[in-house]
Amino acid sequence: MEYRILGKSDLSVSTIGYGAWGIGGEPFWKTEGEENSILSIKKAIDSGINFFDTAPVYGFGYSEELLGKALNSKRKDVIIATKCGLRWSKKELKALEKRATKESILEEIDLSLQRLRTDYIDLYQVHWPDVDTPIEETMDALLQIQKAGKIRHIGVSNYSVGQMKESLEYGQIVSLQPMYSMLERDIEKEILPFCIENDIGIICYSPLASGVLTGKYNENTKFEDWRGHGIIGNFTGDVFVSHIRKVKEIAKITQRNGKTTAQLAINWLLHQRGVTTAIVGVKNPDQVEQNTGAVGWDIPGEDLETISNILEERGC
Repeated sequence: MEYRILGKSDLSVSTIGYGAWGIGGEPFWKTEGEENSILSIKKAIDSGINFFDTAPVYGFGYSEELLGKALNSKRKDVIIATKCGLRWSKKELKALEKRATKESILEEIDLSLQRLRTDYIDLYQVHWPDVDTPIEETMDALLQIQKAGKIRHIGVSNYSVGQMKESLEYGQIVSLQPMYSMLERDIEKEILPFCIENDIGIICYSPLASGVLTGKYNENTKFEDWRGHGIIGNFTGDVFVSHIRKVKEIAKITQRNGKTTAQLAINWLLHQRGVTTAIVGVKNPDQVEQNTGAVGWDIPGEDLETISNILEERGC
């Protein structure tokens, strides 16, 4: 496993992170059961993965609870990242609300600590920007719980450059968690250069475009989970068809390298300037092993050029 320092923090994180959204289960994903989820966490640790990313909304607390149960005896050996700012009145997608008020954050941190069975969080991230709450208020709450020792470092997720700039006026943020993959590259325009300039670590979520880069879907695939609701990402229409076409072309390169399409996609992402780690979701131990096969090798130069042409839709 490879490790990198996250932004201006003292956290040395594995370049493959454990994304715990999937093990949270309904209403977002179907799991393979608690036993497989816990075995996958233990397999991740044995494979050198030390960075575990979750959120209260993943399974409405269940993901945090599972991590707390599985990581309990290994707490000092791992880095736990969770989030705040998304609340729910009942356990369904439509009940989610962006709420990064001071009152909410002070309540959320204690609930997360309890579920995770720990007395501190290594990286505490604002899940989504709350445009109805002043950033100063949000940062004040985060700085308060940081001073109290409940969190070590502050990060943000899905923030714009403007929102990060304002946050930095009140305190240090060490990381940004954006959507970034071969198929979702919007952050390369402004966000990635800003983070590089300000030494803000990039934690990529959805590095496999929520499964599209595994190569197991086709143009006729219809998603019945959250991907079919148009919440984030492009999983319908012409954009989705274009993504599938690109994945099929990229798959030809993987055959030459003896790697899977997913491993190639993760490897490519980890070699993009400014990227610290990619959090990859898993459901069982075998998937952990597949994910770790994405590190420790380099994509040949001629293949990188071919990939660039494919992603720019040249030669497709």
